[in-house]
Amino acid sequence: MTRRRHAVIAATVLFAAASFTAAGPVSAGDARIPAPTIATGLGFDTCTAPSVAALDAWWGTSPYTTVNIYFGGINRGCRQPNLTPSWVQTVSGMGWHLLPTYMGHQPICMLGSKEHRYTAADATTIGAANAQDALAQAEHLGLLPGSALYADVEHYDRSDASCVTAVRRYVSAWTTTLQAAGYLAGVYVHQDSGLRDLSAVYDSPEYARPDAVWMARWDGNPALTGWPTAPDSQWANHQRAKQYLGDHNETHGGVTINIDSDSLDAPVATVANP
Repeated sequence: MTRRRHAVIAATVLFAAASFTAAGPVSAGDARIPAPTIATGLGFDTCTAPSVAALDAWWGTSPYTTVNIYFGGINRGCRQPNLTPSWVQTVSGMGWHLLPTYMGHQPICMLGSKEHRYTAADATTIGAANAQDALAQAEHLGLLPGSALYADVEHYDRSDASCVTAVRRYVSAWTTTLQAAGYLAGVYVHQDSGLRDLSAVYDSPEYARPDAVWMARWDGNPALTGWPTAPDSQWANHQRAKQYLGDHNETHGGVTINIDSDSLDAPVATVANP
């Protein structure tokens, strides 16, 4: 644990100077938000949190040092028998960074079958409620203030203008609610829907800006710049992650897991030392 935390000191200090936009200027140096833990390099996400034994087998034999956790949300698709406070402590102690992902309500125009959705009329209320639930779940697992919690906003139909407004309102409420509690607000978005629509209001005073974006584009390229739907000047200070390769199996240390692959220079969970 000590070795891993030393590795992020330089990035953490630099990130602490970054400015975030909410109802008023908010920064990682604000008393409400401790300096975050920054993960760099490669990570992976998978529906069910792997066992301790699997992550032990992958540590040092795979190229990955970050693993996501679907830690809550009404639309979460997989059971999480491994995901406990003890698991968080154990795998963090191994050196793994954790990328907390919350699968809450989805846009009414989502391109998929998730049942629980929001509209422009109720997006702000639901976004705040989802954020409050995410805070409770994160605190239960031992994810400390300063952690970044990522709302999963799946791909949606941008031709529905009301739905675009709904997404922006949901993300804005998610952001302000988490920041008020001392956490950072991340969002997982598709490059051709959520990223476009949040990028377009990056400097708007009407919507709170999320602290980090995790973009899905399965082109096999892990680059965190040169994205076609958001300029490099946005979310430029240790605030980007990319899911660059979709559903596939990988085997490391004799253990096979079905994963998506990610690259990161972004805030993740901060976990107390065991």
